[in-house]
Order: sequence, then structure tokens, then C-alpha cells
Amino acid sequence: MGIKKEGIGLFVIGGLVLFGIGMFLIGDRHQLFARHTEYNTEFTNLSGLTTGAKVRVSGLDAGEVLTIDVPDSPAARFRLRFRIDARLRALVRSDSLVTIGREGVVGGTYLSVRPGSSQSPQADALATIPSAEPTELSALLTSTAGLLDDVRGALKGVTSTVSNVNDVVVGLKEGRGTAGMLLSDDALASDIRRTVTAAGSSVRDIAADLQSGRGAASMLLRDEAVAGQIREVVANTLAATAAVGQATRKADALMTDLSSRQIPQKAGELVDRLRDSAQHIHQITSDISKPDQAGMSAGANIRSSLINVDTATANLADVTEAAKHNFLLRGFFNKRGYYSLAEISPDEYRRVAAFTNRSNRRIWLSNSELFQNGSNGEELSERGKALLHAGLTQRGDSLAGRPIIIEGYANGGVPADELRVSRSRAMAVRQYIQERLEIDPKNLGVVPMKSVPPKELGRASWDGVCIVVLLGS
Repeated sequence: MGIKKEGIGLFVIGGLVLFGIGMFLIGDRHQLFARHTEYNTEFTNLSGLTTGAKVRVSGLDAGEVLTIDVPDSPAARFRLRFRIDARLRALVRSDSLVTIGREGVVGGTYLSVRPGSSQSPQADALATIPSAEPTELSALLTSTAGLLDDVRGALKGVTSTVSNVNDVVVGLKEGRGTAGMLLSDDALASDIRRTVTAAGSSVRDIAADLQSGRGAASMLLRDEAVAGQIREVVANTLAATAAVGQATRKADALMTDLSSRQIPQKAGELVDRLRDSAQHIHQITSDISKPDQAGMSAGANIRSSLINVDTATANLADVTEAAKHNFLLRGFFNKRGYYSLAEISPDEYRRVAAFTNRSNRRIWLSNSELFQNGSNGEELSERGKALLHAGLTQRGDSLAGRPIIIEGYANGGVPADELRVSRSRAMAVRQYIQERLEIDPKNLGVVPMKSVPPKELGRASWDGVCIVVLLGS
């Protein structure tokens, strides 16, 4: 009984030893016990390569294909991860090339890694190694078949050319065509010889006629009168050429005289003087445009002067208005006609109830409705003209003989600017109304109101124009 147990134990131990040896051999075949380095590569066509396929480096079994990732679109490629023995890692460089090989014509596929150059750096672990797509056997056979078809077509062309050459040779031998006739027809050859002989005789006859003085050509050779005429034509041509030469010499002499009088230099000096004058004018203009000691430019000074003039004008108008109402000067101003509608002052206009009466017809138009910026400042726009025409004619009542006052308003700025702008706006509207509606200028008054309408109208300020049609006149 003890012997049986010992036999069973020996059998089990032997089985375990054989199992271990088998596992070692299988693991060694798949390099399970070796150190590995993993890399990636990509292919469009796998040519039957599967997971677990061998990986060879320079023809040596070095590892296996671990995973194959399927692309998510037709434009993407299969991504392979493979591993090789770490001892062969020094052969894998950044310029190494991965291809798919086949063991024989019908054998299995494997992954082949070609070593890179020694100048390139060693590829890092998990790096993507460049790949070359495999060549399909079917594509190679198709290309070979196409090449054979091309060769067969070329051979047909050569055969056809040889056949054509044979036909030409046979035709020459049989006397077909012009070349064949020349080779085989003796009569035709005799005719050609006779033709050549006759042509030679004709040439000799022409030479004899020239020598004997017959024909126009012989006249040119032997007739002295014709030769004299030709010589005369040649002499006239030479004379004309001499005249041209003389004219050329005169032109040269004229240029020499001009040069001796230093005309070009004087013209250059004149141009230089003109250039200096232009520079001087430019300098003067620059000096004028420079700012003065207070830092104001010429344009600013001119603008300031105009503002001062407008201010003085307004002050003069106020002084004149005060003088009108002085009992010592009132008669003088009445005789001068300063109380006409066209020359009424803003202050007097505000005091006269007839002008500020609420029953008068008023047309209020804002600056944005009437005017636009033009090359010379504000000007009436097309929309403004239409509003003026519609405002004065929409009620249908006649304006003939009725006094019309155009109140000009300008909101913002200094008083002098408001006075100038309000007057300019009122004058522009007055001119348009006079030309378009043909109203007597004596019935059109212009009043620059600056920015404040009369108190009786209940408006604090206005920017634009108000047209007042006086009633009861």
C-alpha cells in the first residue's frame, strides 16, 4: 500500500515537472518571460494581420501584435500596438519603417520592423513608428496583366509597321506609285532625261539672247541710253542725300550756337529760380500756419477774428436799436427807413404784439429736418425744401400780400455764434421761399432770434426755423 502511494506521488511530481517544462517552452516561444517595449503604428489595409501575429525586427522574431483599434471613419486608419524584446530596442529608431509581410505565397502574415539609421534618435516607448502600406498580390497581378497588354499592343504596332514596309517594297518592285514608276519604267526615265536636256538648251538660248542684245534684260546690259537714265537717277539720289546731309549740318550748327549762348544753362537757372520761389512761398505759408506765442494757429486766429466781428456787429445792432428809440435820433432813423420789415431788430420784434400774437400761423421746422452739411457749411436739404413747400401751401390759402417773418434759431455755443448761425438759417429759408413761391421781397422779414423764442409762445428754446405768417394784414 505504501508502494502504491509512492508511485502515485512520483507520477504527480513527474506530471508537474512536464507541465512546468511545457509552460516554459510555450512562454519562451511567446517571450512571456522577457522584458518588452511597446510601440504603435497605423495602416489603412491590414492584409489579414490579426492580434497575436508575430513581430520581426530585421527578420528576427521579437514580439507580437497586442491590439488592433478599428477606425471610426473611412478617412481614419487601423491603429496597432505591438511589443518587441527590450534587447532589440536599440534597433528601433524614429526613421524605422513598419510593414506587413507574408510567409510565402499562402503563409500567415506578420509585422516587420526595419531598423532605422544610426543618425536618427532611438524611438521612445509607445511612440508611433512610420508604416508602409502592404502590396496586395491581386493588385500586383492586375498591374502585371496591364503591362502585358501594353507589350502586346506595342508588338502589334511593330508587326503592322513591318507589314507596311513590306508592302512599300513590293510596290516598288511591281512599279506601283511614282517611285515605282521611276524605278521600273524606262520610257518615263527617257522623258525625264529629254525634259532636262530641253531645259538646258533653253537656258543656253537665254544666255545667247542676252549676249546678242535681244529683250529687255539685254537692253539693260547693252543700251547706253537706258544706262544713262539709270545713272541720272542715281545722281539725283546722291544730290538729295547731300541736301539731307547739309540740312543735318545746319541743325548741328544751330545746336552748337544754342549751346554757345548757354541757352540750356539759362533754362536750368530759370527752373532753379522757380523752384526756389516755390520753396520760399511754401516757407511763408508754413510760417503763417504755425501757432503764435499763445499757441493759436492762423486758422484759429481768423476764426476768433470772425467771432469778434460778429460780436461787434451784434453790439452795434444793440446800440443802433437803442438809438432808434432815443427822442433826439428817432426822426433820423425813420427817414432812413430802419423800421422796414426786412430790418426789424430781434428786441423790437419781441416787443411788438403783432409779431408775437398766438393767432399768427406758425410753422416750426427743426435744424435736422431742414439742413444738411455741404461743402460751404449748412445748406437746405431736399427733404427740407419739400417740408417748406408743403408747410406753406398745404392749407391752400393765398400768401400774396401777406407779411411773412422767418425766425432763425441756433441752440448751443457762444452768443455770437448763435446770432450768426440763426441769421444764416433764416436767410437761406428766405431765399428759397422768394425764388420758389415768387413772394415780394418787401413782404419777407428775417429775424435772428439766437436760441430763445418770444415768451408769449411758451417755448424755452428752439434749434431751427419758425415761419410766421402774419394775419390781419
